Amino acid sequence: MESRFGVKGLSHRDIFFTEDRIPSATPIKHLQVEISRQNSHLNEVKDQLASQAAVIGATAIMNFRYGQKKHEWWELIFTFKWDTESWHGEGDAIRI
Repeated sequence: MESRFGVKGLSHRDIFFTEDRIPSATPIKHLQVEISRQNSHLNEVKDQLASQAAVIGATAIMNFRYGQKKHEWWELIFTFKWDTESWHGEGDAIRI
């Protein structure tokens, strides 16, 4: 665990991730990802979010939230889902 900008978090692919709000930071964009494989892991969520953040020039993601959620029955039938659950992640991209 690292401490930066007055909060604790971790760096992943040169992007600082924190579940906290960084004081005086203004979000550039809210980012979201979903990985439709139950056997995926958190690093894949962070990889995708870090890539999106880097494209827009962000250096950190605050208010980072992640987890797994179950697909609805109709999603399994009418959409292309690999498994019955997905990993998801979101946060606010900022430049510090």
